[in-house]
Amino acid sequence: MSPSHKSMSPASYAQRSLWAFALRYRTAHLNEMTIAWRARGPLRIDALESALGQVVARHPTLRSRLSYERGQLFQVEMPPEPVPLRVIDVDAASPEAGVEVAVEMFCEPRRQALDIIAGPTFLAHLYRVAADDHVLGIQVHHAMCDGWSMGIVVREWILLYRELLGGPPADLPQLTEQYAHIASWEQRALEAGELDHDIQYWRAELEDLPPPIALPAAGTRKGNRDWRARAVHTHQQAPFMQGLRDLAGRLRVSPFALQLAALAVLLRQRTGREDMLVGVPTLNRWSAQAMQIVGYMTSMLPVRLRPAGSLGFDGLCSQAHSSIRKMLAYGRVPLEVLLRETALTPSGNTVFPIWVQFVEDSAATDSEVAGLRLSPLTTKRRNLLAELDVDMVGSATDWHCEWAYRPSLFEEDFMQSMVSDYVATLRHVMAHPQSTVQELEARLS
Repeated sequence: MSPSHKSMSPASYAQRSLWAFALRYRTAHLNEMTIAWRARGPLRIDALESALGQVVARHPTLRSRLSYERGQLFQVEMPPEPVPLRVIDVDAASPEAGVEVAVEMFCEPRRQALDIIAGPTFLAHLYRVAADDHVLGIQVHHAMCDGWSMGIVVREWILLYRELLGGPPADLPQLTEQYAHIASWEQRALEAGELDHDIQYWRAELEDLPPPIALPAAGTRKGNRDWRARAVHTHQQAPFMQGLRDLAGRLRVSPFALQLAALAVLLRQRTGREDMLVGVPTLNRWSAQAMQIVGYMTSMLPVRLRPAGSLGFDGLCSQAHSSIRKMLAYGRVPLEVLLRETALTPSGNTVFPIWVQFVEDSAATDSEVAGLRLSPLTTKRRNLLAELDVDMVGSATDWHCEWAYRPSLFEEDFMQSMVSDYVATLRHVMAHPQSTVQELEARLS
């Protein structure tokens, strides 16, 4: 596409921060979204390529780049192009082993890095384990996509693939807006003062901030550019998750607020801090149309917690619940604006050393399309900007929690002890929700 025919629109505030980071670490595998599926059965590669190509054509962000011109950062929309799938044969002793090898190859740190400046920002990989057994991996730069968007991409390519093989027409929602419209609204709203009330709330909420929370680290923080990640996990059966829901109901708080309060107890015990900020990702989609758009809309916003020793756990849950509700109510203000308008400042590579999120019933399930059985695969997190990312998933059948951390800062034994103490705290408060923070802390000593 020649310069005179570029389709350009202003970049969002979130994209600006990722662009600045990409300039410094252009070839690093950071800020990438990945998802992998196992496809068993007859696979029509030509139809799969066509379906993926239609999804990319339908959502301009998947074929856009970022360009700094005339003193402003723009999204540059490239013309739709085919999505070629190079088939990579996997040699393994068994199909299950082959799938593991394929996932390792897809997550290989030395694979091609995405590039939001020169492209590509979207890649698809296909690994052949057997004639009727494949692994499909999709890789998108976070500046162009978020977790919700990945769900849209997967849902749409499945519907389009089914249609191409003679199934019913893909019933896709009509897109009257695109991500570029959201980014433009964000800029206009800020300039017109539409977010002033929200900004005033954040200025008050973020007054007299404590320093960023710092868990005892085995490595040096200053100048640390080793983003390699590892994770420890805990898995509990359905009664545990039901116990959390029951207690949350009795306390009239969300399950997330309850789990966040327990984490605050643990963080206080490890650091001695009674005032702390953690980063919580929010969906940040404010209309039915926005729910259909592929783009980087997720916003990481602060939740402030004050686990005073004399405070009962039930009171700490109420505090966390109130903070989360206010964060969501005033969540239209981009984090990048908060950095400019409040006392919030980055610490090292990220604003919040600790990220936390909880999702209910999020597990993707097997599906079948034109004789092809699709099963979601788990991919290992290779890199992490935060020092610690606590992801909790609750369903009707179990509760799963992953603590992703940077081994250049923390040892595995320390993280395992954190997870064990976290589960122990949650189990205790299910029976004794009025225990004070100090009493809970003493149980962990």
